[in-house]
Amino acid sequence: MSLWLAGLEMTVIFGRPARSTDNAIVEHTHAVLDNWVDPARCPDFETCQTCLEWAGETQRERYRSPHHLTRAEVYPDLYQNLRTYRRHHEPQIWSLAAAAHFLSSYHFERKVEKNGRITLLAATYSVGRNYARQQVYIQLDVKTLEWVVKDAFGKELVRHLSQELDYDKIRDLKLAKRRKD
Repeated sequence: MSLWLAGLEMTVIFGRPARSTDNAIVEHTHAVLDNWVDPARCPDFETCQTCLEWAGETQRERYRSPHHLTRAEVYPDLYQNLRTYRRHHEPQIWSLAAAAHFLSSYHFERKVEKNGRITLLAATYSVGRNYARQQVYIQLDVKTLEWVVKDAFGKELVRHLSQELDYDKIRDLKLAKRRKD
């Protein structure tokens, strides 16, 4: 999902796991919406969506601050969406370069399987049997769209052209199942 959003040139901000206080305002909003809407009791998606819209409208346009203004009155720019999202525009606006740039900022660590292979995203790549059971470190070369595999000392072992970096594959990406050693 993050890779897809990055390709739409949206900034992806990750919170620390199990640290809801890092984003307390959003977490509180989710709790209020959960109490008001109670999604588990909605019979279908459409009912839930209608209830969420009602809750959002009520929060923005009906509740007044101590200064007798609604949020909509205090923040009128909320109603001016300069980046309207249209799903059918995705193929034209989605950027492989933006997704690759986002992905290249990460380093991945894998343990080479006994057959000399690693799994990355939904693809399998060969590192070589002589590296079996060793830790390797992988990063995307954004210019060539190759996965660069290095050993613990930073020595480049192998490069592989990415098998999964294109519009259709990222849109439909399913992560590989983890194997037990």
